Amino acid sequence: MKAAVVTDVTSAPRCADFPEPSPRDGFVQVQMLAAGVHQVVRSIAAGAHYSSGDELPFVAGVDGVGLIEGRRVYTGGCPDPLGTIAERTLVPAGFAVPVPDVLPTDLAAAVVNPAMSSWLPLVSRGLRPGGTVLVLGATGTAGQLAVQVALHLGAGRVLAAGRNAAVLARLAADPRVSAVSLSGPREEAVAAIAASGGPDIVLDYLWGPVAELALDGLRSRSLVDGGSAVQYVQIGALAGRTAALDAAILRARDITISGSGAGSIDRALLFTELPKLLDAAASGELTVEVRVAPLADVAEAWTSAAPGRLVISMV
Repeated sequence: MKAAVVTDVTSAPRCADFPEPSPRDGFVQVQMLAAGVHQVVRSIAAGAHYSSGDELPFVAGVDGVGLIEGRRVYTGGCPDPLGTIAERTLVPAGFAVPVPDVLPTDLAAAVVNPAMSSWLPLVSRGLRPGGTVLVLGATGTAGQLAVQVALHLGAGRVLAAGRNAAVLARLAADPRVSAVSLSGPREEAVAAIAASGGPDIVLDYLWGPVAELALDGLRSRSLVDGGSAVQYVQIGALAGRTAALDAAILRARDITISGSGAGSIDRALLFTELPKLLDAAASGELTVEVRVAPLADVAEAWTSAAPGRLVISMV
């Protein structure tokens, strides 16, 4: 079969022949239709993700849309060295969430992974109706979806922090969204977060020095001053894998810092929320720019700077 095969973590996967998946207990075969090239997919293919293995070659892709017994489903969880950017793969039995008929295959493949990165922590951390959410990295694909997800789940206000001025302006066209620029002086971003009165939940796709400035902004309003407790959720590390944490911050403000990723999510909650997310995408409440490339062109598309979440089509 044809698949997007990683033979060298320093170069893009290429369309090549790969052995057909052999039957395994607890897994079923799926005919893949489309799979998204998400940040986590790129990171794993580059050997830079915490879940990256040492064995080469392997097939890229962590999720996607395929056919199981003739049904179009969202699925993932392939055993190594298989992946979802392939004509066929294996997935755990039971990991087959029906895709609504009105939701295009390419959009379903593009939206679920980045949107679920914010959906699950907002649900699990108990976003209150009318609450405030701060999104660090709001101008990337996952960040833009995080703004949409927060509003869909009942946030009354979203602080969208990022560097792309055009995207920030578009997000802030919604009166419920306030833009925080990360391109200007650090002090201005800290002051903007402090002036907000403090979010209930922080979704951090950046970490590194951005986390440091955000935490500086959060500690400026303690509980004594009327600041509320904060759930700080670390999701991505596009700005750096380490951040200096001043111990005084944890004493000045009731802040809980936790992570949300493949190794820490509640799988029962995941399968409860996936149909809801797909329904939200089908209704048009969650949208993302998509660019589609055929499997044969995966290497060229992988390195292209064209905008939009890349989706590889197997049909």
